[in-house]
Amino acid sequence: MTANPLKNLHMQSAVIVLTFLCSINVAMVGKAQMIAAEGALERYSADLKFLAADELKGRLPGSPEMDQAADYLIERFKEVGLSPGMPDGSYLQPLDVGRTRALVSGSATLVFNGPDNRSITADYANEFTVQMCRSGYEIEGDLFFVGYGITAEELNFDEYAGIDVTDKIVVMIRREPSPSDKNSVFSADEPSQYASIRNKCSTVRSQGAKAIIFVNDSGTAPDDERDELAAEDLFGASTFNIPFIHLKRSAFDRILEASPIKFADGKRLNNLAAVEKSISETLESHSQPLSGWTAKTAADFARKPVMTNNVIAVLEGEGPLADETIVIGGHYDHLGLGAFGSRSPDAGRKIHNGADDNATGTVAVVELARRYATRPNKPSRRMVFMAFTAEEMGLLGAQHYVANPIFPLDNTVAMINFDMIGSLRDENLTIYSTDSAPEFAPIVDKHNEEFKFNLNKPAGAFGASDHFAFQQKGIPVMFFHTGLTPTYHTPGDIFDTINLEGAVKVVDYTEKVIDDILAMQTRPTFSSGGGGRSSGVRLGATLEDGEQGEVFIVEITEGSLADKAGFKVGDRIKKIDDKEISRRREVNREVAARADKKAVFLIDRNGQEQTIEVELKN
Repeated sequence: MTANPLKNLHMQSAVIVLTFLCSINVAMVGKAQMIAAEGALERYSADLKFLAADELKGRLPGSPEMDQAADYLIERFKEVGLSPGMPDGSYLQPLDVGRTRALVSGSATLVFNGPDNRSITADYANEFTVQMCRSGYEIEGDLFFVGYGITAEELNFDEYAGIDVTDKIVVMIRREPSPSDKNSVFSADEPSQYASIRNKCSTVRSQGAKAIIFVNDSGTAPDDERDELAAEDLFGASTFNIPFIHLKRSAFDRILEASPIKFADGKRLNNLAAVEKSISETLESHSQPLSGWTAKTAADFARKPVMTNNVIAVLEGEGPLADETIVIGGHYDHLGLGAFGSRSPDAGRKIHNGADDNATGTVAVVELARRYATRPNKPSRRMVFMAFTAEEMGLLGAQHYVANPIFPLDNTVAMINFDMIGSLRDENLTIYSTDSAPEFAPIVDKHNEEFKFNLNKPAGAFGASDHFAFQQKGIPVMFFHTGLTPTYHTPGDIFDTINLEGAVKVVDYTEKVIDDILAMQTRPTFSSGGGGRSSGVRLGATLEDGEQGEVFIVEITEGSLADKAGFKVGDRIKKIDDKEISRRREVNREVAARADKKAVFLIDRNGQEQTIEVELKN
């Protein structure tokens, strides 16, 4: 039987945890805390290694791997005796984070018909894939080869010059020519804007073609083994909802073998590699109809909910303040393969492990849960340990909890948030929102006399992590963070880059801070200077990230703020007030930050900029 690497990781982590549990002596608080601190680095490392493993594929909400991460967290909470947070005895608080389009199984077909009754039926997933469209299609048309599909008049290179592809199905090569001449207008080292999927599709739309058949270039696919087909949601809004088929090079070569690219001098090119070489050497258009060839293609799509879960565990308090709640939280989701939110040129194609963002914060929550659960005495207040989902989509997990709290928000006296604590450098630690309660700054300063961090305590609210949802409800918060790195939102955010000792030091320090909050005889006093109450507000538009840092509206809920304000499907959101928008999560955050206020949206609609004023009230 084939070994399961995920299971092996799970077993290794469990052994470490069980060793810890067996070693705890609960005779006195000091000894229990001492043992917990001594074993922390090994436990922290094991948990982090599991959550950041390739096998979890970047912990994308709605994916099976995200469910595996949730199961792992539940097991860790169960091992130390924490109770389920939900009234039905579950640790999972489910939420729907939107709708996603999905290809209807078996609906995608592609058949080529050529001269002499030739017919080629391509095999889905092995020879072709399709990109999502807002609606299904069944189309047929003549094939027209357009090279790289580039129109760049300023570079004196136009592969649509002198041809008419109206109602045709165009075949194009990925990226752009790669000439050996270093003085060429194209460079393999620095692709131009014309290499982007979005630019190619925009040109196709303006030329009137009805569909795109897209083949990888030889740089992307130097051999058959590396000729990978795109997942159905990879290119998102960049395709402009044009039927888009991604075809294997070998499948297109079968057509070229029968109908080569022809020239007036009799020259013929009967494979894609030869065509690429010729275009790169001559920088001349090779566009021409593939005489006698048609393609017939169909696909159907359905919208389905994306379900995911917050993970909630509870340690009940004891004494007169037991009904008051302190939330210890961090988000456990990340970007999956980076189809949205990635800063990498490999967006959509490589696992974004999210070791620092935010496996480090999630493991901090787990480690603190262990420590408090294994103390001999219950805390003076209820402690809720929470791993939030869908933070990367715009704090959706945290917003769902505060809209549907399990424990009354009026009696939630503090929220401690961890997001990216794995890159401690020069002892620099940032704690946001210490001014959300006047009691907080003295506490963090007092314990820093022992830990000697270089503390940064920015004033005012910071809306880029889960604590903000609580802060908007008038709950004092603190957010612990060791800063961004060049690996942020890239496939480079992996386990090996984490400063494990630094992360554990942050956990040790925060434990002391939390102890002082637990020991307070009266609850922390909320200060509006650190952020205000809000009812929470949604625009009511489904957004998609484009390939070049754009955000597009792809669906509008009837009767929503977006609908009433006059937004339309296809609008690109460029700014909200003076804030530049490049990712959909920024829209959610900026909308939340402006709740109960008016905001001016700068949009691009069919190439024309216009503004829309929206009063952001539910």
